[in-house]
Amino acid sequence: MNFNQYFGKYICGDLSEIEYPEFAIAGLLDDLDSKYLRILAGMKRTDEISELRKYLKWSLEELNIKKPTIREATLTYSSGILEDILNGEKEIIQGVYEIKNNALSNYDFYAESDKYYFDSIGFEHIFGLFNAYYDSLDELKIDTIHLEKIEKELLLELKKWKPKIKTMYNIGYN
Repeated sequence: MNFNQYFGKYICGDLSEIEYPEFAIAGLLDDLDSKYLRILAGMKRTDEISELRKYLKWSLEELNIKKPTIREATLTYSSGILEDILNGEKEIIQGVYEIKNNALSNYDFYAESDKYYFDSIGFEHIFGLFNAYYDSLDELKIDTIHLEKIEKELLLELKKWKPKIKTMYNIGYN
């Protein structure tokens, strides 16, 4: 994940304190620089949580990072999970689950839907396929060929969603 994607995850409340050093490293890799960000990047996941929190707070203040809206944060965080799926670092079903339940659930996309849930962000086909996958698991006789077909369709839809989502969120918050 890049800095903005980690920041979206942080805003959504899904970033664990032990991930703060990774967040800081992502900031340094994205050419952000501050004294506190460098200190945080050098800290260990096992350091005192209060210290990790303090250095993250100071880093964001020192960098004068503008806080994104929750909508922007959910989409940015979703794009990080999406990249992990498309790069093969995260399994498709688990990744879509995380997008839906960890990222997108933080904003009321239902309120802005036109005809289908998530249609305002182009996620409606992915959402439908994801539900079809889990509906198929509920059947008495699980058809693995059918499940594999749904996974392939999900991957195709995720690839189509990538350029859409990139146009929907603000690439830089600062």
